[in-house]
Amino acid sequence: MNKITIKKTKTQQKFGLYSHRISDLVRNLMFELINNLKQNLISLENAEIPFEALFIIENDNELEDSIRNETTKNSIVILKLMDKEVLLNFKSYWYNDQYLYNEMTISSQEEFNFTDYEFFEYLLNNAIYHSEFKGAYINIEGDDIQNFHTHELPERSFEDIFLPEKLLQPLNSYISIYEKRKRLIRYLFVGMPGSGKTESLIVIANALKQQGVTILKVAAAGIRNAVKLANILAPSLIILDDMDLELGNREDHSESEHLKAFLDMLDGVEKLHSDVGIIATTNSLWLVDTAAQRPGRFNKIMGFGELTDANAKNIILKALKSVDMNHLSILSDEKIIQHYMSQKSSGAYIYNMTQMLANQLDIGVVEESVKDILAYIQDDSETLSYFSEKTNI
Repeated sequence: MNKITIKKTKTQQKFGLYSHRISDLVRNLMFELINNLKQNLISLENAEIPFEALFIIENDNELEDSIRNETTKNSIVILKLMDKEVLLNFKSYWYNDQYLYNEMTISSQEEFNFTDYEFFEYLLNNAIYHSEFKGAYINIEGDDIQNFHTHELPERSFEDIFLPEKLLQPLNSYISIYEKRKRLIRYLFVGMPGSGKTESLIVIANALKQQGVTILKVAAAGIRNAVKLANILAPSLIILDDMDLELGNREDHSESEHLKAFLDMLDGVEKLHSDVGIIATTNSLWLVDTAAQRPGRFNKIMGFGELTDANAKNIILKALKSVDMNHLSILSDEKIIQHYMSQKSSGAYIYNMTQMLANQLDIGVVEESVKDILAYIQDDSETLSYFSEKTNI
């Protein structure tokens, strides 16, 4: 193997020799980008700062000053950037046979108008953009760049949710605005558990993902990371479910350390591109910090919870279909529906109760009569109410 000699001229070397400690994910993303460039599978001719891969040496252990032990792996890459050559030295080694460390050193004889760290960030951004994460459903757990991964998005469509027209219209509008203007806006869904907030969110996410939008489900600890990734992978939709539990409220002294990061994101301090949207959900609007409710932070606040008789019936029929018991149409009797409505039952409660009742009818525990079915539902409601009261004492 031919050795590569890189002459180091201190007076000209704009890039330093500081080693960046990087994660396995970052190393793999960068190597995927560089290999794709070398094979002409992708091109960065139209990038902000175009560059190309000239040379790649995998696992070169002849670099004497880089060897730590026999488990060390050295990889050398030469890039052409602004008609100048840049050398990347990737080093991977085990520490005490337990921890795998990756380091990356950037060096060049040429003078540049930016630092090695700036180029490192630029290289990483391009690697992320040209990776499997573009247009995927991503779960972000924290601010560490290692803490995100692709996920399977449950398939949902508007045929799977049964909501009043006044809720369906703005949900459809969210998608239509993107289709027509390529802009993603900010919605806040408010309502009790089981009212359809999360299901509606998944429906929108499915519709947008089919059009190439990247979906980022984020925990509060990963908000800053989500902003960075969403901008790189735009068009993107950031999802924050149960934001009241994640962020807290300053007025009742339950605020979390992540509230400021969330407000910075909404106010533009952590600048979001126009093709990055947000959908957040909460069970209790009063628990959400009042600053997060300020007009302008969300384009629309939607209230969930009100069902019509027709919505309730469709939910029952959907639940029966899910357990292959369409013949038990008695569970959609008008008296049963009216009972649900009088109790202000949520859609999730009706759905789960229907499935339970269908199984109870099938094994003969509950008689196939409206009277016995109502008695079963009433007993369940009283049990839930009893334990709810005990919990609140």
